[in-house]
Amino acid sequence: EGGKPDGLEAEMPSFFVRQYTTAEIARYGHFGVLNRPFSVVQFADRGGFEALQEQFVYIAETDHVLMRPLPNLATPDKAAAFSFGYMHCGSSHQPLLDKFAPGVTYSDVQPVGPSPLVVSKPVLRRLAPLWLNLSLALKLDPVADRRFGWVLEMWGYSI
Repeated sequence: EGGKPDGLEAEMPSFFVRQYTTAEIARYGHFGVLNRPFSVVQFADRGGFEALQEQFVYIAETDHVLMRPLPNLATPDKAAAFSFGYMHCGSSHQPLLDKFAPGVTYSDVQPVGPSPLVVSKPVLRRLAPLWLNLSLALKLDPVADRRFGWVLEMWGYSI
């Protein structure tokens, strides 16, 4: 709560950030998953990347369970993420891409979200504010919000 330690930090390395307040997230229809890019931006802004010895970051949701070791398929310049069959971008997405990401064509957009994801620290540092700002903008646009629905923040990452 409020970005304060939860008592488990002795069990695993932890970095605490705040989530959007109820008033802040209300502006975005109480779409709480926007806290994911918001948290990554705070992590970057508050020195989180410098605290990591590793060159790559693994992002997962709390309900992702690994049944065997995860190979690092990412490179210093490219992330590795899970392909979601329900996120294929088509020509019907192009008007929204033109509005929010000029120069991006629907064939450029990969059907991935930010979880699970393995990504290098420099790529994530560069991507995080773009991911947050695009997700917020998409949520405020009624057409984009309806089109991208419950996976809007994933599209914010992917686009």
